[in-house]
Amino acid sequence: MRLVDLIGYAAGICVVGSLIPQLIKSWKTKSTNDLSLARYIIYIVGVVLWMVYGFIITNGPMIVMNIAALLMALSILYLKLRYDRH
Repeated sequence: MRLVDLIGYAAGICVVGSLIPQLIKSWKTKSTNDLSLARYIIYIVGVVLWMVYGFIITNGPMIVMNIAALLMALSILYLKLRYDRH
């Protein structure tokens, strides 16, 4: 594996990993009132675009990590839509 790919995976793990605490907290507490719906929608659009870009340039780390980020962000968005109380 190339060094540049290792750096890409390390960066992806940090970015994707940053979603884990929010996902766990939202799931456990069933509370998402303090989360911005717009933020997660914008984030998901950005992740999809990065993933498409990764496919275009055939960059494995970018594709894999953005798929993981998309799944986690969609999970948080689902919880937001399910548990938000307005």
